Amino acid sequence: MTITMVIKIIILIIIFIIIIIIIIIITIIIIIITIITIIIIIITIIIIIIITIAIIIIITNIIIIIIIIIFIITIIIIITTAIIITIINISIIIIIINIIMIILIIITILIIIIIIIIIFIIIIILSKFSCILTIVTILFVIIKIIISSKSSTLYLVSYVCSNKIKFKEMVTC
Repeated sequence: MTITMVIKIIILIIIFIIIIIIIIIITIIIIIITIITIIIIIITIIIIIIITIAIIIIITNIIIIIIIIIFIITIIIIITTAIIITIINISIIIIIINIIMIILIIITILIIIIIIIIIFIIIIILSKFSCILTIVTILFVIIKIIISSKSSTLYLVSYVCSNKIKFKEMVTC
């Protein structure tokens, strides 16, 4: 072997070693790049999952808030309609009570008018007899008893005593 052959073999070995080193470096770089891309992909997947979970939580919270607002609005509507219905019912009851009171007042006035007419008819019938003055006073006493709500016997006795009408006169009439 000559020196040139030895040099050529050494050069070839060096070139081979350099090529192997370059291949190793390139494979290491490729491995590092793939690891970095895998890490980036995992991080992006985690970020996407977190974002979707956050969006789902926000959407569910918004839906819950909307449901609560709708529930509160329905409760307010139910309460206001109940208040309005009770007010309408109370006003209807008050109107019915007023109508009943007016009817009772009209019936009372009619009864008083009928009693007065009957008393006047009795006066006209009894006017042919004597003691007209006593009958008129008795009539006024009866009218006063009807109008006032006092005890009729006591009021009649007190009125007779105060006007000095004799009981005998009333009996004879």
